[in-house]
Amino acid sequence: MLFSVQAVWAGNVNSIINEFKDADKAEYVSVPWVLMKLGHIFMDKDDKNDIAARLSSVRVLDLEECSSRIKAKFTKRIATLNRHGYETLVRAKDDDGSVQILAKGRKDIIKELLIVCGGNEDCALILLKGNIRQEDIDKLVQQETEKRNERK
Repeated sequence: MLFSVQAVWAGNVNSIINEFKDADKAEYVSVPWVLMKLGHIFMDKDDKNDIAARLSSVRVLDLEECSSRIKAKFTKRIATLNRHGYETLVRAKDDDGSVQILAKGRKDIIKELLIVCGGNEDCALILLKGNIRQEDIDKLVQQETEKRNERK
């Protein structure tokens, strides 16, 4: 019974975004599916296989410039995030805060990718929706790894 009460009170992603998007010095960007589809029209043929072509919407909440009080409230709030249906892909924690990458989907298609950062410095929530394939993520990781290796 205690678990079910916690689940009812636990917040979902949209309610957390709505709660903090108007906070003082918060930055919030939402790119709805209509604008994403419009952007897809202008993509080059090579870009049509890119991960961006598979996204239907993007929401970004950045609280980096907010007060420590707002960041602390956000960090406490994301701890109550209802993770029902999400699978944890990455979870990292250090003295400055934590980062979690969660995914919701079916088989090899990720329908939602949620990146949550909380702590003293970087506080952010990024929600990507679409039809992201595992091979798209693998390709992106490989590209970024190659870029970092070239900079060394």
